[in-house]
Amino acid sequence: MGRLKTGGEPMTDLSHIDTDALRILVFEDSAMDAALIKKFLRTAGVRGAHIYHADTISSALQVMTRTPIDLCLADYHLHPYTGVDLMEEARRSNLDIPFIVVTAIDDRCVDDEVLAHGAYDFLVKGDLTVEGLERSIRYALASHRRERVLTRAAYFDPLTALPNRLSFLERLTQAVSDNRAAGGLVGVALLNLDGTKLINTRLGHDVGDEVLKTAAARLSPIKKDTDFLARIGGDEFALLMNGVLLAGHALKETRAFADALTGPIDTDQGPHIITATCGVAVREIKKRDNAINIAQKLLLNATHAMFDAKVSGRRRNTSNVALARIH
Repeated sequence: MGRLKTGGEPMTDLSHIDTDALRILVFEDSAMDAALIKKFLRTAGVRGAHIYHADTISSALQVMTRTPIDLCLADYHLHPYTGVDLMEEARRSNLDIPFIVVTAIDDRCVDDEVLAHGAYDFLVKGDLTVEGLERSIRYALASHRRERVLTRAAYFDPLTALPNRLSFLERLTQAVSDNRAAGGLVGVALLNLDGTKLINTRLGHDVGDEVLKTAAARLSPIKKDTDFLARIGGDEFALLMNGVLLAGHALKETRAFADALTGPIDTDQGPHIITATCGVAVREIKKRDNAINIAQKLLLNATHAMFDAKVSGRRRNTSNVALARIH
């Protein structure tokens, strides 16, 4: 394994970055390399208490989920896994953390691989200096901040702050892909708010917006960590249920969401009752399934179930839920 250089002084002290609050995870299985990287970070102004170390993917994920990590310095090769594996696991766990890969391998192919998977830089251990590490960290954090602003505009609904349709479709496709190997079940629920068009027409869009924001505020706190909730249309919310055991479990969870949603809200134009018509679709994912096609089919089946629920009638002030027939 290549060794890190110890020479050199930092050109700046991580300028324009609050180093006192910066938290960095070092993902490295070499105790000597980990110690040198920590030394470099302290020299650059990072507090020692804010430098964390992990040498397995599971321990790294534990640190990331329990601590607000700002950046991860990941070794490329930790037998039998790589820093790329950690990046993928972090992404699946909804951890939005920038990565810099540090490795002994000076190989353009490895460089291209880690950058293609979202790393902000690729640093060779034998060439690493404090100045180079400090510069790379500044670049990664600044780039990540800019991308967050652009991502929020592209993937989030500005009214409710929930993910939008594009974000939901990407996450649903990824969930289908992730479940192919194990043959797991994926569930999708659509929740269509009742009467919002009438509210917008009679009382104005400001009142309609209040209803939508209240709906989002009621739904968000009850979702599980593995769920993904989005606003995918004007008055339509979607729920991705990962790790579903039976179709009945998805139906029960959707009913819980519908019950939490249902009830009166106070607006500038007086109280209104929120109810929803919901459709649920569940599918066992097979190894040869095309992730994009199955994601679209799940969403279509949930839409059919939602229309079935509308046709079957709605009791006053009560939400209605239907389970899809697989098409």
